[in-house]
Amino acid sequence: MVKNWCIYIVLLIGVVTFFLFYQMWLAWYCLVVVLLIPPIALISCILNSMFTTLKLDVPKNIKMGDNTGLLLVAETPSIFSFSICRVTVTSTEVMTERVSKKRKVEIDSRGKKEIPIDTTHCGAFVYNIKKVRMYDLFKLFFIPRRITFSQEVLVRPLPVIPDVLPDSNGFKARMLKKSSQSYSEIYDVRDYVVGDPIKNIHWKLSAKRDKILVKEPQEHCYGHARIYLELKNDREQMDRKLGELLFTSNYFLEHDIDHKIRVLPPMKREVAFDIESQRDLDTAIIKILHMKIPKETEDAK
Repeated sequence: MVKNWCIYIVLLIGVVTFFLFYQMWLAWYCLVVVLLIPPIALISCILNSMFTTLKLDVPKNIKMGDNTGLLLVAETPSIFSFSICRVTVTSTEVMTERVSKKRKVEIDSRGKKEIPIDTTHCGAFVYNIKKVRMYDLFKLFFIPRRITFSQEVLVRPLPVIPDVLPDSNGFKARMLKKSSQSYSEIYDVRDYVVGDPIKNIHWKLSAKRDKILVKEPQEHCYGHARIYLELKNDREQMDRKLGELLFTSNYFLEHDIDHKIRVLPPMKREVAFDIESQRDLDTAIIKILHMKIPKETEDAK
């Protein structure tokens, strides 16, 4: 803004000099135009600060490595559209609470501007706009506006194949439980109880034991699979661990294996998630990306 005022003063001196040596209608015209620039600029700056609105549009389903950004939109009535907005944007990572450097973005009062999103790491990021300055078209004046709003951006991890692939055979039936079906090729035998269906009587074995025995249908019960995730402040390692967790959990779901995800935050009790569907996995990933990593882990490292 200082630069623009210097340019204006030089222009004013030149116009006044021209007027002193050439006092014709053209000199009068140039002098009046130059003298009217500051008041017109100030009035336009005030009007635009009153009527300009800002908003942020957040893209959906962002993944690590995506080239995308927030869309900053300025809206002003057409008769007051001669101004420039300058906003200061900061982002805060939820897991580590690290704040990025402030970025200043300029946008026309009726324009759009894309603010790049850093997708180097996965996680939940909160983008804040706290400082807004409304400039006139010549940038001679500005009026600060107190606008505080934020938008959350969720950068999801990418599946990463672990060094050792899970073996689904290790999670197949390890025990039997009572079946909900009335008939099964797998069954247990017990004494007859009043009310048991006659069709379930094991006639051959009942004749040998000289007492009435019935078949009780059984079915395989899957073992309890667990996936462990230890939260650490090493972002490169966390990105990989989250990617391996995503791959492994999807692998279990594809093989119809219900499982648990157990998150081990430092200095805190573990948090468990029951995963039976893709929706459960999506919910668990979102909650994990919102977990805070205590700062004590940096000292422990």
